[in-house]
Amino acid sequence: MNFSKSIHLSFILLLIFSSIIAIAGIRGFLRLAPSIEYINKHNTRSLYYSEQMLSNISVNRNLQNFETALSNAKKNVTESGEAAAVKNIESKYKQAFKGDKKAEELVIDNIIELSKINRVAMKQAGMDVKQLSIVGIWVIIFLAILIWVLGLAIIKSINKTVIIPLAELKNVIEAYRKGNRMRRCPKLAPSSEFQQIYDGINLLLDNSFKQ
Repeated sequence: MNFSKSIHLSFILLLIFSSIIAIAGIRGFLRLAPSIEYINKHNTRSLYYSEQMLSNISVNRNLQNFETALSNAKKNVTESGEAAAVKNIESKYKQAFKGDKKAEELVIDNIIELSKINRVAMKQAGMDVKQLSIVGIWVIIFLAILIWVLGLAIIKSINKTVIIPLAELKNVIEAYRKGNRMRRCPKLAPSSEFQQIYDGINLLLDNSFKQ
């Protein structure tokens, strides 16, 4: 029957849209994960190395620990400006540990700059994650609205092509059972299949009335 194919197609479309919503949501969260991982893997480490360097040059005065932190920071360069700050630290830190105040000030300033670069990068990454989350939410809302529209269209279609015709058949049969021999199905049905059913029932009722 054509109306059954139409109903099946409508439900298939509904399932497709539901799958799209699920995929969109999953994809959005998967895209958030790399951004968060990037922050944790690079920027957070650089901040930790910066704090170690600052502590060892200004408080502990531990050259070996300072050099270890500097080496790690150099390997972890990912943001624009980090390489220059690390290079400036490398060029002056030995003099700073020997007591050169100007060299120490320059090293500390560049450690602070290194820390600032990574904090700014983390803030930007956080904003990007937030923006991506907002976009994902609106995409899901839009697809959800489409599903509601499609669902209402399916309900309307089923009501028109199945529920109302079946109710009409029920009313005709119920009227005949109660003794009303004049009640007939409508001349026009919502589909060719129901038209055949209507015509068949009307013919049976006409023949029964003649007998």
